[in-house]
Amino acid sequence: MSWLAVELYRRGMVKIGEFTLSSGIKSPFYIDLRRLYSYPELARRVVSELASRIPMDRVDVIAGIKTAGIPLATYLACITNKPLVYVRKERKQHGSGSIVEGNVHGMRVVVVDDVVTTGNSFLKAINNLREEGGLPVLAAAIVDRGQGARRLLMDHGVELVSLTTALELFRELYLGGYIDADTYASIVNYIKSFNKV
Repeated sequence: MSWLAVELYRRGMVKIGEFTLSSGIKSPFYIDLRRLYSYPELARRVVSELASRIPMDRVDVIAGIKTAGIPLATYLACITNKPLVYVRKERKQHGSGSIVEGNVHGMRVVVVDDVVTTGNSFLKAINNLREEGGLPVLAAAIVDRGQGARRLLMDHGVELVSLTTALELFRELYLGGYIDADTYASIVNYIKSFNKV
């Protein structure tokens, strides 16, 4: 996936510095895939690759997590001809009071978001889908940051599929000469610190 690492880096979607993630975790890098859809050809290629990794015969519906998961889920639904729903961050305070927009009752669901870190956003969406009668069986992300999500989701009966991992992205950037050895080593150590048993 060297092409993916290079494209995301060149287009400013992989950044190195000091960042605070939505989980509150401090990070020496940031992956901003909300910008992906500003490049339709690249978005189509990335989402098609992800779709090829998801065993679609195991799912009936695609559920995007608001907000970054919605365009990803929409692309996936168009490519795979599967129904689309989305999961709100909070229950709507008007109208029907929905937290899941669309029908999932009795359906096997793949829950999608652009990047996964701890897995807590996925788990919240999975629980909301289950409350609405859905059967979440898979989770999918373009990038798994490798910071505990895979284990957390597996503990809750949901398999995580990703197109790539942060370790793979930065390995490719290092091998391609886009980042230096010290930066690469620092990022690898940071990621590995989340996977100590």
